[in-house]
Amino acid sequence: MKRSAAASLLAVALVFVAATPSHGWHGRVFIGGPVFWWGPVYPYGGYPQPYTDWAEVAEKRAMAQVRLTTEAALVSGCTRIGVVRDDSIKDLRRKIVRVGGNAGVLEFGVDDLSTVQAEVYRCTSTAKAPSNIPPPPAGAPPPPPPGPAR
Repeated sequence: MKRSAAASLLAVALVFVAATPSHGWHGRVFIGGPVFWWGPVYPYGGYPQPYTDWAEVAEKRAMAQVRLTTEAALVSGCTRIGVVRDDSIKDLRRKIVRVGGNAGVLEFGVDDLSTVQAEVYRCTSTAKAPSNIPPPPAGAPPPPPPGPAR
């Protein structure tokens, strides 16, 4: 359906309603008028956006699952895949995912302080806690210290 220029101008004029200002400004101010519906709501009315890169979404999800540590004991029992190096932790995680790992042991070099090296591991189960953590003390915890006197 084709609209005339006068109808379009009238529609635009109805969007803005002239109102008297509530304070001492000269002239008038415009406030929003009725809402006209000329198409679907952005983005695309509830449908997925056409520019969604599902591979990137899956890669970001996998990058969030990568565990980084400096303790080699935490990845004992995991399969070593290789070594990756980068100057950005985000890119380092991406490289770990691309080679098939889900854990990395970080090493910081002394010759080039801007890069981080990680040994990549693939762990099939949750990493076990180190065995040298002492058990909690028996009994109830001590009471909190008294508050300040008023």
